[in-house]
Amino acid sequence: MKKVIILGNDHTNTLGLTQTLGREGFEVIACVWGEKRGLVKSSKYCKELLPCTSPQDCVKRILKLPQEKNKIPIIASCDDAALILEKNKEVLADRFLFEFTQGDYHIESLLEKKMQVKLATEAGFNVPRSWLITDMMVIPKDIKYPCLIKPLVSSKGAKSDIRICRNEAEVKENLASLKYTKKVIIQKYIERDYEISILGCGLRNGDVVIPCVENKLTLYPKYTGLECLADMQPLKDEVIIKSIQNLIKVIGYVGLFSVEMMHCKMDSKFYFTEINLRNDGANSFVYKYGVNLPLIHICDLKGCLTQDSLNMTVTKPGYYIWDYHHFMSMLHRDISFSAWIREIIKSHGFLTYFPEDSKPFYKQYKNWILRKLYLRKIKFY
Repeated sequence: MKKVIILGNDHTNTLGLTQTLGREGFEVIACVWGEKRGLVKSSKYCKELLPCTSPQDCVKRILKLPQEKNKIPIIASCDDAALILEKNKEVLADRFLFEFTQGDYHIESLLEKKMQVKLATEAGFNVPRSWLITDMMVIPKDIKYPCLIKPLVSSKGAKSDIRICRNEAEVKENLASLKYTKKVIIQKYIERDYEISILGCGLRNGDVVIPCVENKLTLYPKYTGLECLADMQPLKDEVIIKSIQNLIKVIGYVGLFSVEMMHCKMDSKFYFTEINLRNDGANSFVYKYGVNLPLIHICDLKGCLTQDSLNMTVTKPGYYIWDYHHFMSMLHRDISFSAWIREIIKSHGFLTYFPEDSKPFYKQYKNWILRKLYLRKIKFY
């Protein structure tokens, strides 16, 4: 049987890869570290789970797997997974296939917002003006307000540390209260009406497959969070397509990616936010709409990609629900219960739900209930 290793945390992204590739006949080996949620293990498509203590521990476990006749593909489901593959490429390359960069750029440097801003500007994107903060006590005098504080490297920060500031006093206050982020970049705040994510795959020959754009219509938390309600459509903006092709070609990236952008309601332009150089969690819904990007990536690595794959686009555009985020947005009253129901009715389905593999869908809510009960017990005692 065909084998694939999914490397990352026990979360939705890893689960999505497990389901989309498992349904295509792959024997999925999930190598995970961090909080044990049981989400990936609950999927019937997870044939083997390798629990580890860290990303480097995952590499040690992978190297202990039996030698196969053919190289086994590894797909990263988070930034730390992509980084650890790059750092260990010399010891892994003889037995495994995984995403990589060709040329002078490396994934570690490409994860920094400062580098992304520079390369995106050169590739032709509209990019909000940015300021790199090297000293939390020194605020640049030419900052334009309102502005947005963001982690310099997403994997070394947290969504909760993304802050909107309207003056210098708020910048100082927010910088002093960051919980997880040590290095930040400040960008001019864009008054957006929605966000988009363009999902694609860079190929070994330099071509880029872009089957769709995900329109993020509502977010949780409301202004700085992840998508709740979204829709998938073919990408028709030739300027954005060309900019993505330029960016992927310059960095020489081979693998799955997503480019995040904001639509500004003031000037009706799209502005570059960041590029993620690994599988995007929304790819499991791209699969439901007719395109299996992880499979395209594996076929390209193995040298068996067909010509038909190069021009694939989503065939059933429409709305979908990112289930857990959507549920939490209703609980925290970002949307009303009636709006929550209406959005579910008009959508084509949920991100994690497959009729023949429904346990993970319910597992995430079971985890939430048990966590609440556990916290109440601690509080009571």
